[in-house]
Amino acid sequence: MKQRSRFGIVRIVLLCAGLLVGLTVFCYLFLCFALAAIPVAKEKTKDERCITVYLIKGGVHTDFMVPVHTPTEDWSQSFPYSNNKIVDTTFRWIRFGFGDKAFFLTCPTWDDLTFSKAAKAMTGLNGAAIHAYYEYELPVDKPTARLSLTKNQYERLCTYIKNTAIFGDGKAVLLKSAEGTTYDYDRYYDARGTYSLISSCNTWVNEGLKASGQTACYWTAFAEGIFFQYGK
Repeated sequence: MKQRSRFGIVRIVLLCAGLLVGLTVFCYLFLCFALAAIPVAKEKTKDERCITVYLIKGGVHTDFMVPVHTPTEDWSQSFPYSNNKIVDTTFRWIRFGFGDKAFFLTCPTWDDLTFSKAAKAMTGLNGAAIHAYYEYELPVDKPTARLSLTKNQYERLCTYIKNTAIFGDGKAVLLKSAEGTTYDYDRYYDARGTYSLISSCNTWVNEGLKASGQTACYWTAFAEGIFFQYGK
């Protein structure tokens, strides 16, 4: 009888734990969709919108794509061409993304993602990194959204990106990554903050949109929330 009673208690505990996990997941997903649907309006301004910036959707990630050279910012100074595997100074654009440091540096493919790394990423225990990727032109194989910023708005976006990166000797701190995690023209750099379920790569982009006075979600963890606000 005692064994049967203990087995019953264990079943009840496991059932309650399962219900709690299910309820937590449901609430998280509900908030993801509900808060992403709430728009933050674009800042009103009479200044000329003279700088073009793009949002790039690559799978589950969203990146900023900005001009390499403008009077406001020369990104080749803080994210040097010389850090890339192949040095090419003719790039017109650079993409910035935010993510989990361990995933960026040690997982060339999704197959390399272990349960331990995923669990730490979801809870913000791995730290964060910036992915800087030089581009010649706008990618034609990925969803994009075009933004037009004023000089002041672009300055604020640049400040937001640079405040995320960790600098040393005037340059972003380059991180060493495993073979296969980068290509010829991209590298990972150390970053402030953490990546987690509530502070994802898309959350970072969304906060950058707010900082620069652009249309954004109230909050989002997913790329779909951002692109929903841009009618994509």
